[in-house]
Amino acid sequence: MAPSQLNRRTLGKPRRFRKPFPVVFLTLLLGSTLGLSACGTQESSSAAIVDGVSISEQDVQSISSEVNSLAQGGQKLSPSDALLSMILAPYVLDEAKRVHKTIGESQARLVVKKIAHPSAATLRFAEMQLAVQALDQASKNLIVAELNKAKITVNPRYGSFDPKQIAMAPSAPDWIKASATTPVK
Repeated sequence: MAPSQLNRRTLGKPRRFRKPFPVVFLTLLLGSTLGLSACGTQESSSAAIVDGVSISEQDVQSISSEVNSLAQGGQKLSPSDALLSMILAPYVLDEAKRVHKTIGESQARLVVKKIAHPSAATLRFAEMQLAVQALDQASKNLIVAELNKAKITVNPRYGSFDPKQIAMAPSAPDWIKASATTPVK
């Protein structure tokens, strides 16, 4: 068909644009892939996930800020250290219960009594700190063994959990490369 015939044929008729099937299919596929990619093992508001249980960033931040409000010129509690305590808490509190050295909420409230309305996370932090002091070395060894079996995923913002050292190790983003220093001339 000649171009002039094509124009005459479509004059007066509304033009319909139809996307070819592959374009529509690829658009839907890409959209669903992007939507599902956010549903990985690390939730966006999680500081860590320990054996499927999420520790929220909000809890970590509230512990850090509330405990630091009690510190008087001393060392401040970093968010990474607050997260470490929250990772340890279920294991320490379970072991304390097992050996009949349970710390109650009332004891935890005494420790943080200067905080007007402590969060539940801060009370759990205080319970864990008191409980770990009451445990003997055998109990602590059992906790370490349990931690080595646990599946712990930490948000890289807080570092990485080292179960052998029971510590948080700072993590450097993989996009930062160490470079050799150049001598000053």
